Amino acid sequence: MNVVTKLILIACILCITFVAGYLAGSNTKLTSILSIIKPENAETTKTLYTSSNALTAAQTTSKPVEQKELELDTPSGTDTTTLNNTEIIVDNGDIIALFNNFVTYSTSNSDYKEYGKKIDDIRNILVSSGSELALILEYFDQVPIHSQASYMLVSIIMGLPQELSKPAMQRVMENALLKADPANLTTFLELVARTGIKSSSITVSLKDIAIFSGKDDEALRALDMLMPYELSNAENQQVTERLKAAIDSSEKADSPYYFSQLLRFSNSTQREQLALDIFNATDANNSMQSIIMDSIQAGTLDRSPALKDALFNIAKQEQSELQQQAIYTLLYRFDLSQDEYNDISRGQNLNIENIRF
Repeated sequence: MNVVTKLILIACILCITFVAGYLAGSNTKLTSILSIIKPENAETTKTLYTSSNALTAAQTTSKPVEQKELELDTPSGTDTTTLNNTEIIVDNGDIIALFNNFVTYSTSNSDYKEYGKKIDDIRNILVSSGSELALILEYFDQVPIHSQASYMLVSIIMGLPQELSKPAMQRVMENALLKADPANLTTFLELVARTGIKSSSITVSLKDIAIFSGKDDEALRALDMLMPYELSNAENQQVTERLKAAIDSSEKADSPYYFSQLLRFSNSTQREQLALDIFNATDANNSMQSIIMDSIQAGTLDRSPALKDALFNIAKQEQSELQQQAIYTLLYRFDLSQDEYNDISRGQNLNIENIRF
């Protein structure tokens, strides 16, 4: 074996020895690192891993109810809108409190712009919420009819769209009639007068009051809101008989009101006879005679020769309080001959515009 061969052999042996030493050192270091991990730490790691898998499985198999609860925590766009609307109502308070605050405001402030805004706010709530409208109508039943709040409620409700305002006011009127308190007839009549709302049921109620009410003033007011064509012949006869009885039994100061209605609910023939009876009465009632002249001027009482003669008789009476009105009625509604004109003018140049009565 020559020298070169020996050197190569020695080099190989050294390399093998170096590699074996390196591998032995690395294995010792790895064993040291692994020995640092305690058994309980390893168990904990195993437990955490197992728990993590269980949680994942539980979340994956959760019930629909739990999913619904999660959705409530994060409302959809629709839910958000509902919540926002609820907040607006809560901020304003209930409709009754809002209205009462408005009444209080109206008595102490003169800002008409703000006043109108508050009315619009209340109306907007009533239009958008049937329950709020029902609540305000229920409250209306408790409000005194001649109070400021009552007038404001009528104004607010009548300002709603007609498909809401008319049924709402009819409900209030009908509720008034359902109560046993006689004062509610007054409430009913007042509401009909304020709103002008009519229906078949309201008309029937008005006729019943006009015919059967024990109070003449209630009957008279009901007649104010009725038209003659709304009464049957039998009902008309009942009304006229009641009015005649009221005229005979009432004081002189009150009789003109009843007489005015009597003329309205009588036919043309009856009206003329009623007028002639008043003109020819021994105890003349100036108020009733004046009503007759007004009716002639309005065209609701037909002109006739008999009425013309009655008016001439008054026009010639210098001391009569109705002389000027009689002259005016003759000039305005009757065809006069020159002799008739001279008879009442007595040389004066009569001009309708200059007649005062």
